Amino acid sequence: MNNEIALTELQVDQIKEYADKERKKFGVIDVPIAGELFMLLEQEGIAICQYPFPTSKKSHTDANITRFESESGQMIFIGLNTAIYYDEQLFALAHELYHYITQTGKAYDTDADEEDKLTEKKADRFAAEILLPSKVLKSRIIEQFETSQLKNVSNLRLLRFIARLQSEWWLPYRALVLRLCEEKYITDSQVEELFAIDDRDENSVYSKILCGISPDNYKKLNTITKRTDISAWVMETFIQNYEDGDMTDDEFASILKLFGKEPDDFGFDLSVDSADVDELDELFEDGGVDES
Repeated sequence: MNNEIALTELQVDQIKEYADKERKKFGVIDVPIAGELFMLLEQEGIAICQYPFPTSKKSHTDANITRFESESGQMIFIGLNTAIYYDEQLFALAHELYHYITQTGKAYDTDADEEDKLTEKKADRFAAEILLPSKVLKSRIIEQFETSQLKNVSNLRLLRFIARLQSEWWLPYRALVLRLCEEKYITDSQVEELFAIDDRDENSVYSKILCGISPDNYKKLNTITKRTDISAWVMETFIQNYEDGDMTDDEFASILKLFGKEPDDFGFDLSVDSADVDELDELFEDGGVDES
């Protein structure tokens, strides 16, 4: 998440309008999207490719959006790194949705050498807004604290409130803290104190609180899924192309192998060589790809 750039009020209002419009289109107004985001993106015709790419301090990709142009039209893929925590995966998908609806990022500006920091900040703010609308956040705060000014609220009480939000709306802890700051409910010093907590440490006070409130969601949100998969309709397209003679046995088996599948899984009796992951590496690393 990009913290060094401040958005103007006009930019924030526009982002909120984008998020509100998308929620209305999806038919989810003031309720959590959470894990349904995968299905909602596929309803948009966006294919999701899930793969656990290793991360490091030097190289870290959460997700990217890629466009493929063909004679039959345009295909949109989101490559999702499943070597990050599940709540981070959801945030990354929401971030890429912003690039899709605004047609921004390297996938749409193929001459760009790197991502524009302002655009990335907007995408982060959109992700937070679509996952937890500001009007819902405000109503929860007023209901809980009877005021929107939380500077005098103890950290322990704030942590319980954040944990209840996370257990319901599935944003990452740090995104929720930043959300409270962006909407001017807490101070910068409170943010620093809350950010100092390692929310992934099972022995931290926050982890204990979240686990106490919702042990199932605590486990789910703090899981690195390492899932390898692709949207079902894309897999069916591969299968039909093979049946139509547009792929060799080796090509078909290689594509399936990328996603942890075998021809036998779909009723085909083939004996072919194993594949490597070079094609998936290209999906995440080629030019024209948006990394966030």
